[in-house]
This record gives sequence, C-alpha cells and structure tokens, in this order.
Amino acid sequence: MSAPCPSLPRRAATPLAALAMLAAGGILLHAPSRAAAQREQAAGLARPVDLGPRQDALTRRLSFLTLGGLRSLTAEILTADATDAWMMQDWPRAQRRWEQITTLAPQRPNYWMRAARDMARNAVSHTLARDDLEPPQQAALAAAYLERGVRFLQDGAAANPQSPLILLELATLYEDRARRPQFAKAAEAYQKALQLGAPPMYRRWVFYNLARIRGREEEALRLGRELFAEPNSRTPTLRCLLFVLQNRLNLPQAERWSVDTIFGSTQKARRDLALFAKNDLRFPITGIHEFLQQN
Repeated sequence: MSAPCPSLPRRAATPLAALAMLAAGGILLHAPSRAAAQREQAAGLARPVDLGPRQDALTRRLSFLTLGGLRSLTAEILTADATDAWMMQDWPRAQRRWEQITTLAPQRPNYWMRAARDMARNAVSHTLARDDLEPPQQAALAAAYLERGVRFLQDGAAANPQSPLILLELATLYEDRARRPQFAKAAEAYQKALQLGAPPMYRRWVFYNLARIRGREEEALRLGRELFAEPNSRTPTLRCLLFVLQNRLNLPQAERWSVDTIFGSTQKARRDLALFAKNDLRFPITGIHEFLQQN
C-alpha cells in the first residue's frame, strides 16, 4: 500500500483516500452500490442519517452516501477513521465514529463489539497510563469510557436480540477484574448467551462467576456438580471450587463429595488446591489452608 499523500492531515488520510477511490471508480461501483442500496431499503435502512456535528468535515463528505441509502458503505469508511483514531489514541473521535457507525449499521454485532473494546479496554488503559492527568481526573475519565463501552454492548444486544456474540462480549467485560467486575451481571449475560445458542462450554463461565458471588453458593454448587458429570468440564478450577463451595456452605459430612471423588486422590487434591490457593481471580479459597495443613 502506498503512503498517504504528505499534503493531507494524518488523521484524514485513510477515509479521504476511500472517498477518492469512490469518486475515481464511480462507474465500477455503480452496480454493487445499487444492490447494497436495494438490500438496505428492503431492510428499512435506506433513509438519511444524521451523522453528527456540522463541523465534522468527514461526515459532511459522506452525507451523500447516506442520502443514497448506502449506510453500510458509509459505515465501512467511518470504520477506517475509527481505526485511525485508535492508532492516534484520539478517544473522543473514536467514540464519535463508533456512535455514527453503530447508528448506520446497528445489525452488525462486530461493530458494537469493536466499539466497546475501544472504549472499555483501549481508552481506559491509555487513560490510566497518562501522566498528564491527576489521579481523580484519570479515574473519572476512565470510568466514563468504561461506562460508554458497556452501553455500546447493551445497546448492541438490544439491536441484535438473537445474537449471542454481543452478550458473550458483555459478560467478559463484566467479569474483567481490572475494570470494576460485576460477577452477577457476567453470569446473567452468559446465561442469556447460552439461551441464544452460545456453545455449552460457557456453562462453566456461568459457574465460575456464580462461585464468586456471596449468597449464591448453593446455586453454584448445583451447577458445578452438573458440570462435573461431563468429563470435559472437569477442569482443575471446577474441582477446586467444588471443594471450596462445600466448605463455604458448611455442608454436613453426609452431603459432601469426598476428596477422592472430586480430585481422584489426596495427592492430586494437595497439588491442585495448593496452586488454587494462590489465585488472583477473586475466587474464594475457604477451607483450603486447613486441608493442606492436615494433609
């Protein structure tokens, strides 16, 4: 790919190049563009869209495409500028572009997911690393970007009620320990994704989140024992959490599964539990140290 023309501003190079290609190849683009317009019209999407501030030069240049019903093509061009904003770490511009893109193409789950990652992960990480902001300013700005990322996924799930992908993305964001984890919401999002056809393996993620919520240990233990019946689900984490949940619930001995049942042997239990006791995933470790001291 040739380098951008030096006379063009760095931020505008990519989308303006796309516009130039459109203008130069108008005849070649005529047939597929008409087909795209017809598809969008059939889907009820062929209507003018307000792309934002009047002073935004790029959106003024692209307005003719939305008037022609080419919302998906406009969204693709704006995606190039959103990528440029990410490279420049210009998060206000990235946010504005993703808001425009998801307005133009709300039935594209990938756009909502990319928008959320830019805000809730990239923008937050960059903001927390800035040394030109005071800690309170950093915290406030990072919280605003995080909230915007969550809202992108919530709005995307509402716009795509049959897609499990956005819900899975939302669940991973809710359980991210570096970004104000909300394990109950994560478990709920995983559950909804499963109902929409997400792979059954995500039942384990429901279990992992339930196990970290005080007051939901019984629910977690029931699910964990169901998963244990599936050999492919018997991860070391699941085994250790079954052991821990029995202790947290203070189950009578008659209702407990033995160490041999869960781990296969006391030796394997010692090995797995010793490692699990050092976890930094906010999993409970009730009863592990007592077991290790006695065995």
